[in-house]
Amino acid sequence: VHLNLRGCSNLIELPSDVSGLRKLENLILTGCSKLKKLPSNMDSMVSLKELLLDETVIESLPESIFKLTKLERLSLNRCKFLKGLPELIGKLCSLKEISLNDSALEKLPDSFGSLANLERLSLLWCNSLTTIPNSIGHPNSLVEFLTYGSPIKELPASIGSLSNLRELSVGRGEFMRELPDSVGGLNSLVVLQINETLITILPHEIGALKTLEKLEMRKCGFLRSLPQSIGSMRGLTAIVITDATITELPESVGMLENLTVLRLNGCKQLRKLPASIGQLKSLHRLHMVDTAVTELPESFGMLSSLMVLKMGKTLQKREHTEEINFILPTSFSNLSLLYDLDARACNISGKVDDFEKLSSLETLNLSRNSFSSLPSSLRGLSV
Repeated sequence: VHLNLRGCSNLIELPSDVSGLRKLENLILTGCSKLKKLPSNMDSMVSLKELLLDETVIESLPESIFKLTKLERLSLNRCKFLKGLPELIGKLCSLKEISLNDSALEKLPDSFGSLANLERLSLLWCNSLTTIPNSIGHPNSLVEFLTYGSPIKELPASIGSLSNLRELSVGRGEFMRELPDSVGGLNSLVVLQINETLITILPHEIGALKTLEKLEMRKCGFLRSLPQSIGSMRGLTAIVITDATITELPESVGMLENLTVLRLNGCKQLRKLPASIGQLKSLHRLHMVDTAVTELPESFGMLSSLMVLKMGKTLQKREHTEEINFILPTSFSNLSLLYDLDARACNISGKVDDFEKLSSLETLNLSRNSFSSLPSSLRGLSV
């Protein structure tokens, strides 16, 4: 039933006659680094559910493998000589998961659209894979689709048909320039990761993603703005945008009543926060290190759940440039739950009496600032 040959690095081939393995359900050949091919009569393994071929040197799969109608999991990670899969793969009617991470895969066959039960497709770090077939929108059972690290230039419009997709991860290498408008059809999406791309703007239709909880866009240096429709994504609990060229956030951000984490680190052209930010009653963490923000809106003190605020500067000050004083709103002292405040090198001047009223503070970093005096008493910082 279970045959594990993991790490048998001298195994060159399996016996040519495997017809007796009719009850075998799990065959693990991971790490058999000299294994070049599989037996041609694998169709006799009528009970096989799991086939792991990671880190082997196989160049192709035998046609007989596609008669394994009970196969649920096929793993081909780090198969550096496997450049493609035959069209017959679409006949694996029970297949739920296929993983080809860090393989030599150059193209996906169109027959992927016939894998009616496919739930997870992982194509991470496939350096030779540049396109995704339009048929990818056909297996409605797909829950997880991961292509991060692969030089995918664009997603087909059909991806919007994946009504059960919960996680989509794309990017790295700055190849992708836009998301298709059809992304708004992913009405079960929970996690959307779009890291290191050439994307300049998100489609307005993204606002239709009512179930989305996490939007991540790290190192998207060409991202200029976010659509106003982002305020309609009421399920969002985390927004992570780093090293983008956005100058401001849309006012509609204040409608994200479930948002707990907002990270904007390295957005060096971000100059202000919207006045509506005070409406984020669930916000626990706000990270805006190395931004151009020099003033917090008066509504900032309404962030009644805020616990961590990181707004310091880590970059060295440029010479011969006029530094603008950082302005804190009078409501700042209302942040009664704030326990971690990093305001280093923000050019805060004058007195900092308001900090004494932040009774929950445990960590306070005010290094490299321009204030003239501390409060006469720090008794309020009793924690």
